[in-house]
Amino acid sequence: MASLNDNLFTTLVNYTIPHEFRGCLQTQWGPMTADFTGKGLAELSFDVAAGAERSHDSVFRTKFLSWLRGFQKLPAEEQWSYLAPKGSDFQKSVWRALIDVPFGKQVSYQDNAKSIGKPNASRAVGSAIGANPIALLIPCHRVVPCSGGTGNYRWGPNRKRALLDAERTDGSDLYQLFQ
Repeated sequence: MASLNDNLFTTLVNYTIPHEFRGCLQTQWGPMTADFTGKGLAELSFDVAAGAERSHDSVFRTKFLSWLRGFQKLPAEEQWSYLAPKGSDFQKSVWRALIDVPFGKQVSYQDNAKSIGKPNASRAVGSAIGANPIALLIPCHRVVPCSGGTGNYRWGPNRKRALLDAERTDGSDLYQLFQ
């Protein structure tokens, strides 16, 4: 298999369009917009605006899914190198730690705070998680309160519950979340 660097989509994003490339794709969780820069994927967000109508490009979808197949096979540190979320150093440390949360598993806000060496920063961690610009690939939906329940989610509690349930399905993986 060709390396992720050889992927046509990565080449397109990194060399042909040096500043920004935006594409839209439909998922079972709703429409999403992906923004790539020369540094990597900067945003992957659900389109939640009422009446948001975007054209969804099947060519973009095919290339994105090809990129995603390669991405999900990489170790977490390499995955992080393909992402370029905008945020403070603290936010980025929280988001980077989320990539280590295994598919289908859940952690608490306190677990995440401990993992970045800030055991008393659960609330600040929660704020950073709420500002995560890259849905699903930085899996903020896997963070739940110690007290139980699913907690808040930037893109709605119903979507969060559905994502958590989908990750518990045998044979499911990151790629399947986009099918």
